[in-house]
Amino acid sequence: MPDFPRTAFILGAGLGTRLRPLTENCPKPLLPIGGRAMVMQAMEKLHAAGTRRFIINTHHCPEAWTLAFPSGRFGDAEVKLVHEPVLLETGGGLANIAGLLSEDDKDLVIWNGDILSSCDIAAAYAHHQANGGAATLVVREQGPNRNVRITDEGFVTDMRDRLGKADPSYQYTGICVVTKAFAQGVPATIESLVEHFLRRIQAEPNSIQGFLDGSATWHDLGTVEEYQAVKAEREKPVRGAISPADAAKAHGYELTAGGVVLKGGSGRKFLRMHNATGESAVLCVYDDSRPENQLYGAIAGVLRDKIGVQVPQILAEDKAAGVLILEDLGDVDLWSLAQGKEFPWAPVASALEQVAGIHRLGVDAFAGSGITLMEAFGPNLYQWERQYFQDNALGGRKPDRAVADEMASLAKELMGQPVVTIHRDFQSQNIMVRDDSAWLVDLQGLRHGCMFYDFASLAFDPYLTRNDMDLWRIEIEDHAREVSGWKGSSDEFSHLFHVAATQRLLQACGAYGFLGNKKGRPEYLAHLPQGLRNLTIAASLCGKRRIAKLAEDLAGVPAKVSR
Repeated sequence: MPDFPRTAFILGAGLGTRLRPLTENCPKPLLPIGGRAMVMQAMEKLHAAGTRRFIINTHHCPEAWTLAFPSGRFGDAEVKLVHEPVLLETGGGLANIAGLLSEDDKDLVIWNGDILSSCDIAAAYAHHQANGGAATLVVREQGPNRNVRITDEGFVTDMRDRLGKADPSYQYTGICVVTKAFAQGVPATIESLVEHFLRRIQAEPNSIQGFLDGSATWHDLGTVEEYQAVKAEREKPVRGAISPADAAKAHGYELTAGGVVLKGGSGRKFLRMHNATGESAVLCVYDDSRPENQLYGAIAGVLRDKIGVQVPQILAEDKAAGVLILEDLGDVDLWSLAQGKEFPWAPVASALEQVAGIHRLGVDAFAGSGITLMEAFGPNLYQWERQYFQDNALGGRKPDRAVADEMASLAKELMGQPVVTIHRDFQSQNIMVRDDSAWLVDLQGLRHGCMFYDFASLAFDPYLTRNDMDLWRIEIEDHAREVSGWKGSSDEFSHLFHVAATQRLLQACGAYGFLGNKKGRPEYLAHLPQGLRNLTIAASLCGKRRIAKLAEDLAGVPAKVSR
């Protein structure tokens, strides 16, 4: 900000008695939080706004201040330490440095050095300039000492309830902006700056104003326990921030081939690594962008140990850092096998058998696990998938009433089926293959729903673009009916199978549009035409002809429907 005050006065001369014994040999503003002294975090905000000169008054442990700023600089800003052999309090401290202000110093920011705040100090100064007050106090609506009275017009009428005013009360943050004239008018006596504020309020009403700070963070650390709690919160690892190389090293590995990313997306990166004996493993580094990422390890444990599903073994996990070490299942997935001349029926059948085990035993296994799975399929989630399609495949355009009614009918039919635990993203790139046997990955989206959703997800997977896929869908449907233990008619199974495929493809096509158009991943748009063609087929086979026509029009190429 070009006209932001060049000079800031940092109040650093307190005794820090409330934080003893931590402050016996260290001024409170120099106590570290997040690897940096508290005062330096305030100075960083001020420097970013435009401050290029810091005046800091000192009293307790002055040598610590000298050690903190040995060159008298903070980046390209000057740091001037002004020692007070006798503690002058905040008002006397300001009077003591007022003579150091230059002709260029029209205004001065005052910041209590032991205050942690995320306030927008540039906005506070802009408010100060616009309203022409002698001083602007930065205040908050909540705090332990809400005793600054401010009118609805923004004028301070009382502090510490000394003047008996009844205007709304606010917490003073220990941060303010004052004019140079105000600073130079403070008497050279040992007293709090509050006393001079009160005198000005009475002598010149409306000369002191307030700026409401609505930022997320403000701390006046008054106890050792509070300091330690804030310190711990600030210093805890940022999930997913660790570099893959450091994450591998922390677990006794190093990245293979320079750290080539095997897969990525949804806040996760997968990389292969190896240890000193040559054993390989897969590193997953995940962040907080998707809450379900933290569930992967726990879910895998239940599937493997309680149900017997083939999933990668979890070798280690550090949830705080967002690091997961997985058994290396190799590079062969069902999708890559399906690119060959022969359809990989054996691993497909194996995958259907694995997921059927989750359907059969999952509800009971997770009931006593202590794991809270993601939102179950119900009216809200089905509606979200339809909206996802509308927003990202239809470009926000609303389908006509007849199409909307058909879409809504999908959920009604699927919700009429028994609730089981489902994979939810059961497609060819999430199925690894070893010796023709399937291993399931991408488990974090597991939830309760309808078994048909999983079976149809694989059968109508848009990544599978083989010319003979129509025939293999019939085989997948038949085998799914066998492994599911279905007791009804084959016609009813087939109908629900295609209803679920239609619902799933609404979600998939929405995802391709979202990732391609809104997340800068154009490679996903290449899958949208096949997704729409598959949607045309599935909708036609379950009698949802209006959805089929819409998908056909969007795809631009008529799809062959066979059964």
